[in-house]
Amino acid sequence: MASAISTINPDGIAALVEISAIPNYQFNVKDDFVLVLDRIQDPGNIGNLFRTALAAGVDAIFLAGGAHPLGQKVLRASSGAVFHLPFLRFDGTEEEILNSLLKSLSELSNVGFKIFSTSSHNKSLKKPSKPYWEVDWSRRTALILGNEGQGIHKKIQEAFNETITIPHSELVESLNVACVAVPLLLERKRVAYTSNK
Repeated sequence: MASAISTINPDGIAALVEISAIPNYQFNVKDDFVLVLDRIQDPGNIGNLFRTALAAGVDAIFLAGGAHPLGQKVLRASSGAVFHLPFLRFDGTEEEILNSLLKSLSELSNVGFKIFSTSSHNKSLKKPSKPYWEVDWSRRTALILGNEGQGIHKKIQEAFNETITIPHSELVESLNVACVAVPLLLERKRVAYTSNK
């Protein structure tokens, strides 16, 4: 176990998994919730985002570069969620990754998805943002979360004009991306639960 696992204190469980056993992303007409991760670098954040996305009923995850979802640290942080959620990772140069992501987001938009960017409410934006609870979460949705240091790439922000935020104290410049995901992703579940009561 010690020779096969990179952690100092492993959980005591290890497995060999065929790559073919991991869900491959293929668009499904029933899909209505996609999480987009723009250059998320920290493996712990990626793992937590997969775990939260699975809890929130996300159908698929798009990854624009960043940490690889099959890295050991990501797999550990995801607590197995990576094995349940189809994902599509765009690789290549920054320009190639951006072009591939923009193409995929445009395709989602063309079939009725609402594309939402996220931003810190303290940043000066040319376009207004609204609190996440004012969004119609019953619609087909693609939610974009940005890089830990730089946020969402400017080209992506320019391509889609809907921006949402989590209002918070101005004493904090921004929130950790994995923390931001929790209320945003689970708001959709809350809305569905409330409307079914």
